[in-house]
Amino acid sequence: MIREWNETTINRFLKEKRGQGTGKDYKPWLLVQDIASKGRSTRIFGHTTQRVHHMLSDLQLYYFYLLEFDDNVTDIREQYPLLDFHDMNIQVDEELTKKLFDSKTQVPHIFTISFLVTRKRENGEHYYQARIIKQSQELEKNATLQRLELQRRYFEKKGIDFGIVTEKEINKQLARNIGWALNSYDIQDYPSLTMNLPHLKRDMVQYLSNKSDTFQGIFSRLEREYSLDEGLGLILFKHLIANKKVSMDLSKKIYLTSNIENYHVEVIGENGGDVRYAVGN
Repeated sequence: MIREWNETTINRFLKEKRGQGTGKDYKPWLLVQDIASKGRSTRIFGHTTQRVHHMLSDLQLYYFYLLEFDDNVTDIREQYPLLDFHDMNIQVDEELTKKLFDSKTQVPHIFTISFLVTRKRENGEHYYQARIIKQSQELEKNATLQRLELQRRYFEKKGIDFGIVTEKEINKQLARNIGWALNSYDIQDYPSLTMNLPHLKRDMVQYLSNKSDTFQGIFSRLEREYSLDEGLGLILFKHLIANKKVSMDLSKKIYLTSNIENYHVEVIGENGGDVRYAVGN
């Protein structure tokens, strides 16, 4: 826990290379153990970056899931510090000047944003998006708005798209379902699945073609035929969703006892290309 924001703290963070690097080498400026978060803090492994991410609230976690599932996102840097803010000669009026320094120590503030996201365009060109995740009620506070204005001016000068995301812009059910699938992205701990994966995938796809069956019915059938432990059928299904081999309507709550036709399930074609065929529509 950070007891006081002073030069010693800043120098320690810089020595630890916080806020530096990209991809798996990036280290957030703030870690979950550094602050008392108003929401639940979470450490979670990211498959895009191949490192552990530090989320300081449930809302950040939900947004992270959406980023992690987006094929155009190539890097996610959370709790990203604006280390060169005070070198940018940003126009600041007298009222905003008060926000530039710690009121007790007079040490310059290191502003952070929730996410600096790297995306790629269709032509392969990369660009950045800066996103701050806030509960909408926080935007009613004048002090919060003043800090956000400073950050907006910073990214405007950098030529980077800046935005604020609240709970009103995040589909929580979609995010929860993506997180549900992503926890089975890697199935290396289940040798009974990995050893027979091509056959299991083939049969799972075949069973999904029966639009009147339920998810649970399909999973149970697969487990019986391959003598799998109970629950492995579900893990395989989530793995296929997480790896974009199967798609479905993830915007509504998933009931495993429901018929699959209710979720617009689609499966990638046998050739592994972009062509998909619908199941149960």
